[in-house]
Amino acid sequence: MPDSTTTESGNTTAAPLRVLIGFSRHSASDDLLRAIEPELAAALGRPVAIELKPGDLGIKAVKETISSRPDGDTILVATFGTHAINPNIRPDLGYDPVRDFSPICLATRSPLVLGTRLSLGATDVKELIHLASQRELSYGSSGVGSAPYLAALLFQKTTGVKMVHRPYADTRKLYEDLESGALDLSFNNAASMLPLVRAGKLRALAVTTSQRCAALPEVPTVAEATNKAYALDNWLGLVAPRNTPMPVVMTLNRAIVKALNAPKIKAALAMNGIEVVASTPDEFSEYIAEEMAKWGWLGNAQT
Repeated sequence: MPDSTTTESGNTTAAPLRVLIGFSRHSASDDLLRAIEPELAAALGRPVAIELKPGDLGIKAVKETISSRPDGDTILVATFGTHAINPNIRPDLGYDPVRDFSPICLATRSPLVLGTRLSLGATDVKELIHLASQRELSYGSSGVGSAPYLAALLFQKTTGVKMVHRPYADTRKLYEDLESGALDLSFNNAASMLPLVRAGKLRALAVTTSQRCAALPEVPTVAEATNKAYALDNWLGLVAPRNTPMPVVMTLNRAIVKALNAPKIKAALAMNGIEVVASTPDEFSEYIAEEMAKWGWLGNAQT
């Protein structure tokens, strides 16, 4: 914020808003924040500094956020992984996704896209299942506890196939291996998968959501393709450290909602299959609790 200028939040310093992201460049979190950053900075009247803190599936960034002052200067991109999956499969995390944060906004929901290398030989999900029953297939994700990992785990649980997991610290390397044929498939975020599918570099076989994706209307859902119950939404939101004052939370919420609903931002996200939610803090708090309960079975799953 400019010196000696009091903004809506009541801050009078020019310190940027730090937005911590626990994943690499071109992850879903990074893509979203870079898309809305100009609009968000304008709405807040202060710079926005996106800080990538990859490591341990986002937990490094989570812990830095928890230890930050609750003054509205540091927030975190909360993910399906950090706030629903990992807390259910890793009781030693050292944080509570509800208790240790002040929810600001559920920003977006989107499908993961089941994409394969072109040379795999499967043109639909049934052919993929048949291939997986004949030989060992590999799938890539950002690691155990990530949304792509859970999507593949759920797919195996639903269809009965077994595949080999290959974790990647860098999303770019995962896609390089998919394109080269070194990796067979991945359930990955629509924003990064769709451009490669449209360029003819990868093949999309299905989407993980309960309904088809408007950006890929010809691609079936996993449930349609398998005739089995299957649904998974990949979501992103923003949270602040616990005990951040509600007036500060609401200032951040209003700015984030305004940025997300900017026509050009909303249209660009929709092109990549991403639904803008732009919730209230209370709605996001309830959503996190619901997601924690929904995926509670992971505590007993083989990981």
